[in-house]
Amino acid sequence: MAGSRKVVEQIATLADWSGSYSPKLDWDTVERRLGTPFPGDFKEFASRFPSGLFRGVIRFLNPIQDRDFLDRFKLEFDNSLTLARFLWEEEGAFPPFPEPGGVIPCGGDVAGGALMWLPRSPDPDEWHVVHLDRDLASGYTITEHTITTALLEVMSSKDKRNILGWDLAGEERFFEPF
Repeated sequence: MAGSRKVVEQIATLADWSGSYSPKLDWDTVERRLGTPFPGDFKEFASRFPSGLFRGVIRFLNPIQDRDFLDRFKLEFDNSLTLARFLWEEEGAFPPFPEPGGVIPCGGDVAGGALMWLPRSPDPDEWHVVHLDRDLASGYTITEHTITTALLEVMSSKDKRNILGWDLAGEERFFEPF
């Protein structure tokens, strides 16, 4: 957990975010509602940041922020699973949750793509993140990153070397709460 806290604080520094907030929900409530556990680094991240926009490219809906954001997270979660199911049925890509080994949505980009965990292990702390582009023909970008290291990569990227594959050289680093 100390390692993920350090990564989360690096993200906050790059985003010039010194704010805070108080979550209104607990993780048991969220995990029961969504039917899946969450990795510790995501929990650490969600305890530090409210819902918002990172660098103008990553949309983060914080499911522990309050009931409204949990409902919004669940809606995006379900929509992302619909896209994943379509890609699985048409292209044989990763199955969607709750299928065994199915991808689990955890965020999105401003173009309509989804960040998802690829649960190759029963231990959520071993899950890596993939990006499903809105253009389903592009398929998934697969990483060996946790969600926080993928976000750190986006926040520090000076080119296309990030989970989105977008050139972020000229993009300002910031966090804007919703």
